[in-house]
Amino acid sequence: MIINPATARRVALLSLLNDHFRPKGIQWDVSVTHGEGDGVELAQRAREEGADVVGVFGGDGSVMEVATGLVHTDTPLLILPGGTGNVVAIELQMRNELTPIARDIARACNRVCGDTFRVRKVDVGKIAEHYFLLRAGCGIETQVVQDATRQLKQQFGKWAYMFAAIRHVQEQPSADYELTLDDRDVIRDRGVACVVANTGAVGLGTLSLSPSVDIDDGKLDVFFLRKANLEGLLSVGAKMIGLDRDLPEKMEPSALSATKLIGHWQVKKIKISTDPVLDIQIDGDVLSKTPQTIEVEAQALGVVV
Repeated sequence: MIINPATARRVALLSLLNDHFRPKGIQWDVSVTHGEGDGVELAQRAREEGADVVGVFGGDGSVMEVATGLVHTDTPLLILPGGTGNVVAIELQMRNELTPIARDIARACNRVCGDTFRVRKVDVGKIAEHYFLLRAGCGIETQVVQDATRQLKQQFGKWAYMFAAIRHVQEQPSADYELTLDDRDVIRDRGVACVVANTGAVGLGTLSLSPSVDIDDGKLDVFFLRKANLEGLLSVGAKMIGLDRDLPEKMEPSALSATKLIGHWQVKKIKISTDPVLDIQIDGDVLSKTPQTIEVEAQALGVVV
């Protein structure tokens, strides 16, 4: 078990783990992350030392670090949701926001306490040397991620992203984009954000832009936002982090045309170039800049489900 101590204050984690693993005779150990990159190194070490499963307790950033250490191996990942968003866990139906987090941890532990457990092979995205499970993006989304600091997230939870979005929507930043899809089609347009999603639905209010987005379909979904206003941006952001159900009905931008506002393509590979150069966020961390090429690594990670 690899634990992010910054998220472990919310539950008596070691006691819960011991209560589940000890009666089943499961040998287990704990490693604690202390800084950026520790999750990757600890996952690789656990795999090399013969672990049958590597578990992670933390938020989406911790999950992605540990997953990176297990990509293209036979060692599966067990996710124990413990962060602010837990979007990966929600996507894989490992986290129910209506239940106490201790119950979700118990359910996760039970998955590996039987004689056998089921492993689902999922896709990961890759940009330069970085992998991602959720999405990579540039434009407004990156500014929102940068503003949603840990302190703000601790105080307001997932609504920290909404407050950050409100701050930036009035600025209406835009850039010239050139998107090359699967080395064939070239899209040139002016817009405010480009998101490359491996998981999850992205939409405006109740509009579903692509119900077929799937974590194991061998494709990435590209969403290009041409314009943004307060209602549209809040709805897009809410949908992306799983808060769309909480928005009041009066904020649903029913008058907006999804076709005019957003471009959507499914690809295995995309090159993004912009003028000016923009930062790129990868699963919540700003790690790169345009231009960059993003590809899908199909069924590259095993996850215990």
